[in-house]
Amino acid sequence: MYWIRPFLFVALLVVGVLSSMAQPVNDLCSSAADIQSLISQTIQIAGPFSNEGATGNDLDIAGVTGCWLDDLAGNADGSSPQIDATVWFRFEGFDGTLMLYVQQCDSNLTFLSQDTQMALYTGECDTLELVACNEDLNAPSNYYWSGLTTGIQSGNTYYLAVDGFNYSGFGSPEIPLTTGQFCLSNQEPQVSVPEIIGKGVDIYPNPSDGFITIDADSHIHEVTVFDVAGACYGKYSNSGSHKLQSFQLPEVSGFYLIHVRTDHGVVTRRVIRN
Repeated sequence: MYWIRPFLFVALLVVGVLSSMAQPVNDLCSSAADIQSLISQTIQIAGPFSNEGATGNDLDIAGVTGCWLDDLAGNADGSSPQIDATVWFRFEGFDGTLMLYVQQCDSNLTFLSQDTQMALYTGECDTLELVACNEDLNAPSNYYWSGLTTGIQSGNTYYLAVDGFNYSGFGSPEIPLTTGQFCLSNQEPQVSVPEIIGKGVDIYPNPSDGFITIDADSHIHEVTVFDVAGACYGKYSNSGSHKLQSFQLPEVSGFYLIHVRTDHGVVTRRVIRN
């Protein structure tokens, strides 16, 4: 999940209920907030909403396995995702392509409100069927907001679940769960990066017991290591080789962002240190 360029919005409709302590009113599928005006494009952005205080005890979301990567075992394979800090939204479908994105409401961001996951269902709350889900819009460029572009149909009722990323399984109990304010938009955020960014760098093994290999298709000039809170653990210069073997990660187990500067630009990878 980020450091994101701010956006200018000409319309902002406050249809969410904010609460930093109390349980959100749309905590369960059965109490999902109506976002029909956003889906019908009467407005372009809705919010702010918040997942602070959400219980995550709704069994209707169990079918999301296979997409979300924050499981307590730290496997990051989507096999047993954590379901917590989840809030729900509801709308009626149309014949066409749905473009629905979670994004910031303004430029005042913290990491704990930026790393989101989302899943779209059809049916009713006790008989939901998964339509699509998303973990990150652009992870290589550190954009961990989520979004969906998928076909939907008229005559169907859809439910959207927005969830916070849980880092506790990755050895970062001091940052266990991302929560905070967010908005929903029917316009795709400008998160694209040059095509070469995010390509040409492999880091393995991942998860790692402490040492990794960084393999690039061009010269590696610099490697910088950050934790998920954005603290820099060190910057390491390289003579320009294509491959760094036995690169040592910080001793503390957890989730790290590895920035690798090559001839083609800066590539970011997330690495788990067991």
